[in-house]
Amino acid sequence: MAHYLFSYTHPHRHFVDIDMTIEVRGEEQLYFQLPAWRPGRYELGNFSRNVQKWTAYNEKGEQLPHQKITKDKWQVDTLGAKIITIAYNYYANKLDAGSSYLDEKQLYVNPVNCCMYVVGRIEEECNVELDVPADYEIACGLEKTGKHSMRAFCFDELAESPFIASNSLQYDVYEVEGIPFNLWFQGPCTPPFEKLKKDFVAFTQEQIDCFGGFPCKDFHFLFQITPYKSYHGVEHTNSTVILLGSENDVFEERYDDLLGISSHELYHTWNIKSIRPAEMLPYNYTQENYSRLGFVTEGVTTYMGDLMLYRSRVFNWQQFSKTQNENLKRHLENEGRHNLSVSDSSFDTWLDGYELGIPNRKTSIYTEGALCMFMIDALIISHSEGKHTLHDVMKVLYTDYALKGKGYTEDDFQSLCVKYGGLEVSQVFTQHIYGTEDYLPSLKAILPKIALELNDLENPSLTASLFGFLSAKINGKCIIKKIMNDSVADKAGMAVEDEILSVDDNAIEMTLNDYLSRDVNEVTFHLKSRFENKYITLQAGVHYPLQQLHKAAATNQLKVFRKVWGK
Repeated sequence: MAHYLFSYTHPHRHFVDIDMTIEVRGEEQLYFQLPAWRPGRYELGNFSRNVQKWTAYNEKGEQLPHQKITKDKWQVDTLGAKIITIAYNYYANKLDAGSSYLDEKQLYVNPVNCCMYVVGRIEEECNVELDVPADYEIACGLEKTGKHSMRAFCFDELAESPFIASNSLQYDVYEVEGIPFNLWFQGPCTPPFEKLKKDFVAFTQEQIDCFGGFPCKDFHFLFQITPYKSYHGVEHTNSTVILLGSENDVFEERYDDLLGISSHELYHTWNIKSIRPAEMLPYNYTQENYSRLGFVTEGVTTYMGDLMLYRSRVFNWQQFSKTQNENLKRHLENEGRHNLSVSDSSFDTWLDGYELGIPNRKTSIYTEGALCMFMIDALIISHSEGKHTLHDVMKVLYTDYALKGKGYTEDDFQSLCVKYGGLEVSQVFTQHIYGTEDYLPSLKAILPKIALELNDLENPSLTASLFGFLSAKINGKCIIKKIMNDSVADKAGMAVEDEILSVDDNAIEMTLNDYLSRDVNEVTFHLKSRFENKYITLQAGVHYPLQQLHKAAATNQLKVFRKVWGK
């Protein structure tokens, strides 16, 4: 059994002190491994860079010889000790949904960041003790063994159980199918719990109905509400951490965002936490866990997370179509869709993570995956004449794979989709999931099968629409971030990372849209590149066109299909 003690002395310094104690079983050396990544984010995290001090001692308090033998593994010579304690500190000063943070108001820990395990003994039970102020409560999915203590049956469970310890947590709970779903809020806010529970009950029930059961005996939503704009969520076995802000609009203007990310993260309880790719069962915490199945783990979840809100009537049509229009916008503004498929982009998250990376290289497993799943869902409904949907595919993965402790393969998923949706589904896999063919012809041909259609939409960004480039305000500077190949901006020599200093001699103080109009013919931009300043005059054209989703006029049969899809 491993025992972990979390404590701290100067919370404003953000260092958490961690003691791990474990029995020796006759080993001459013990190897303590810190994970190199965390489930829920498919890139290396290299958490060991946050460790400042590290030592080991026996039951008598005597130091033992130890050395670091890889970037995140330590060797300890036991020298006949019966019990070994390692003591180290961890710099917890990153507040997002997957990191750890300590200050005077809370201790927030993702154990996978900072808890070590003994190599070869990862299946041992773990006890967790927190040395925190007496009035602190703990929000966590682990079993409580005391006010400030918890138990995990193995390191996997510990790694998957973030916790918040604070005296300012706000709490409520709702039940669906007899299962308690706990709502914890940390941060400056006043949660409208009755409104939240009404909406959360609706989409939770819809998701459980689709799968026919829930994988856990309880669930915990851990919300970190920030005074600044933020948006991030990470799924865990029976919990999720959701970072959202600012506190002034999180339950008003950003309430749809809160619902969207909460539905997404809850769906992950089945898809990735229970239904796992074969190559991620079990997790290897020490290295990359390569998979091309991001179009399932994140693509299905992105699509279903929004659809569950619509099917449960938490979202109306306008709210749901907005989410799909945003997916279409992200897809059409990313030239990387011509170069790397969504399956290969999944593999390459381990290369450059979730960053944009070099221009036009890869696609998003969230956006492109969701659009592909939308197409496959429509094909399944049409082919089966409304008897089946993509939910049937996911339910089989849950009942025949997850509940039996099996991982699924790419062939397993594709075969199930083709079984329910026919051979036309194979074309989506060939052309779009594994290929880089244009999505639009397929979307426009497939969505009408469930009485939906895409219509043309002008890009609201005038620089995108007229000249073919997109920019962002970064540290007060207007920086070009995307350029459409062969656009007028591209042909004139504009480059990614150029700074725009002025538009027609107007210094940039507002958004670029404020200096342009839809009927402009010619504009001169003053640019600053790495080695020179230059003026470029552009003639307006048509670029980065967008699409938006609509309900289509349809026969009674197609309207039935649309109802099957959207309930």
